[in-house]
Amino acid sequence: MKKALIIIGIFIAVIVGFAAQTYWGARKPYNDAYKKAQSLAKTEAGIRSVDQFYLYNGNATYYVVVGKGKGGAKKAVWIPEKHPKRIVVLNWNSGISKQDAVNQVRQNKQPDKILSVRLGMDSQVPIWEVAYIKGNNLSYYEVPFLKKSH
Repeated sequence: MKKALIIIGIFIAVIVGFAAQTYWGARKPYNDAYKKAQSLAKTEAGIRSVDQFYLYNGNATYYVVVGKGKGGAKKAVWIPEKHPKRIVVLNWNSGISKQDAVNQVRQNKQPDKILSVRLGMDSQVPIWEVAYIKGNNLSYYEVPFLKKSH
């Protein structure tokens, strides 16, 4: 009996180890992108602390960092993966909030469920990309980040 428990314990430990290794291996590209974006946002855009990070994969891949710069001003920084020196920096107050983007999707598309909301860039336009389910369909809706001028 004792021998069987030891074998079962070893078997469980091997499975847990394999699962942990698989998880960390799958997270490595995301973690590497985060580190690269954080470094570039600090050196190129003056971000001192990172509050949020988004990895956007549209027509092009963008790393988007939201954080505070000098004097505590909140900024959003879009970093194209292939051209990391061509960053776009905007004051957070120049854009709409994540909740405002969700509200627009709810009003325009009446989704059954919102799955995710992330900042991205499409055709040089900063956007909120909202993924949602309606019926049996997965859909994406892009809401411009910048506030409309009156």
